[in-house]
Amino acid sequence: MKTEDLITALSVDLPPSGNRQIERRILLCMIPAALVVLAGVGLWLGFRSDLASAMIGLTFWAKAAYTAALAATGFWLLSRLGRPGASAWGPLISLGLLLAGVAGLAAFQLMTMPMPERMPAVMGDSARKCAPLILLLSALAAPFVFWAARAFAPTRTGLAGAAAGLLTAGLASTLYGLYCPEHTAPFVAVWYSLGIAAAAGLGAGIGRVLFRW
Repeated sequence: MKTEDLITALSVDLPPSGNRQIERRILLCMIPAALVVLAGVGLWLGFRSDLASAMIGLTFWAKAAYTAALAATGFWLLSRLGRPGASAWGPLISLGLLLAGVAGLAAFQLMTMPMPERMPAVMGDSARKCAPLILLLSALAAPFVFWAARAFAPTRTGLAGAAAGLLTAGLASTLYGLYCPEHTAPFVAVWYSLGIAAAAGLGAGIGRVLFRW
């Protein structure tokens, strides 16, 4: 019998979890994760000087909505993968639609800009450090989320790790917005997404080891 078949057979006999046991465990671990990342932003990077006025504007919340939606999708995907045999198609389709929507918005914004403004809209003032900082902040939250997921029984270990990485990166990048003044859709679509994708990719590698039965 192949290892994958054995894992699937064993998972069928696992006692069913409570209806919301998985979600509650992840949410409880996200509280200290968010506090650690928030402390990292405040003590290491510092909050943007115009934060109060920025929070009145639409662009601040639009960026936060995108990153928070990615975190929510990672949460949804991880909770599905924590239940052996549960379908992950719903969160995966939602993730694809979310990424496609932001990419489309970024493309539309670029096409409606004068040519000289397009490159600054993509690069901003912090393109080189955006993705690495998101990845580093994600590393602060990752131990809490991966510890929570370790108690479940994911049979697709790599995908579960990627979901945990997506959740931590979405959380980290949302709080990173308290420091980062960039707001154009092209910048967010490229550099925020790149940092989040890197965290998800690393999470997939970690998951293959950490979640191995």
